[in-house]
Amino acid sequence: MVLYHIYGWVVPIIIFAALFGLRWKVGMWGNILSLGAVLLSFLIAASFWESLAYLLGTNVPQMLFVADCVAFFTIFLISLLILDFATRCMSAVKVKYADQVEKIGNGVALFLLASALYMTYLFGSVDLGTVGEHHDAQARGDSITIGALRILSAGNLGAFNQDNVRQFDARGEFRDLHLKRRQALMHTMLQSGEGDWPWQRILGTDSQAEQIRWRE
Repeated sequence: MVLYHIYGWVVPIIIFAALFGLRWKVGMWGNILSLGAVLLSFLIAASFWESLAYLLGTNVPQMLFVADCVAFFTIFLISLLILDFATRCMSAVKVKYADQVEKIGNGVALFLLASALYMTYLFGSVDLGTVGEHHDAQARGDSITIGALRILSAGNLGAFNQDNVRQFDARGEFRDLHLKRRQALMHTMLQSGEGDWPWQRILGTDSQAEQIRWRE
């Protein structure tokens, strides 16, 4: 419960406070560019994390239960660094607006930027994270993020050739499958020796990694 309270209250408060405190002077234009970089980085990570996680899980069995989380945030951070550097180079001039427009617009841009970062954090740490679940836990309904990804991947962000569209979570099994992964993680932790370090209790095994199957 402590972790869930941290996810639900502490993290968003820290994100919002840090962004408004550290990026207010950046201005509306810079924050709008950062918002675009965060959203695009999220879409890139959501598109390719499964391939990297599959590679990690099959080649490094010890990372089996954390591969999804590691893969998603690795791709997201690398993409964000590249896009942030690119936008800084392409927009070297800071656009200045009228004071009233700047203040209101900057507040809105920072709120949207903080919300995008928080949703990215939730997707990567809750849906793909390394917190186990009890065997009798029930899968929750789709989040706004999952629903949006499913709609966008079959629509505006789908393939140009409609015959090659690959919709995100087309079967609607995303949360159910990751619930099973977290339950398997919990089972592995409970079966581990009491003297093991915490990080040792979430390590996968070769036999578990052999059960991985790629789902088209």
